[in-house]
Amino acid sequence: MSELAGKTNKVYILSTVMEATTGAAVLGCDNASYGTLCDILDITSFGDTNYKRMAGLLDGKFSISGNVYTGDTTGQALLIAGNTVFVGIYPSGTAVAGTQVQCIVQSHDLTMPVAGKQTFSTVFSPIAAPVALPAQS
Repeated sequence: MSELAGKTNKVYILSTVMEATTGAAVLGCDNASYGTLCDILDITSFGDTNYKRMAGLLDGKFSISGNVYTGDTTGQALLIAGNTVFVGIYPSGTAVAGTQVQCIVQSHDLTMPVAGKQTFSTVFSPIAAPVALPAQS
């Protein structure tokens, strides 16, 4: 299997579930991180000599960062703490199906030095299971 080039990754956002012709690219996004995890439950019984564990509830973590685009009224404009949005990731570009997950915008931070590049960093908390994101048409 070949490696995925980061430059092909695209992040889309929308306030409702995305279809093949909906969603808006988050302009300026140059980094995305998505991970899944689960709770580990201790099910050890009295008298057992070793821990016994099982997988519990699934969860995820998601964040994006990049350059501030003040004119991005459909992508970055939705990055407001407390907003509920669908965030979609196209790791291989928009011609190939990706993954989307409904999230709450947990935090949105801007770094705006007087002289230099203005950047943003956004953290999302998933509130539903990930679902398929159709390729853009």
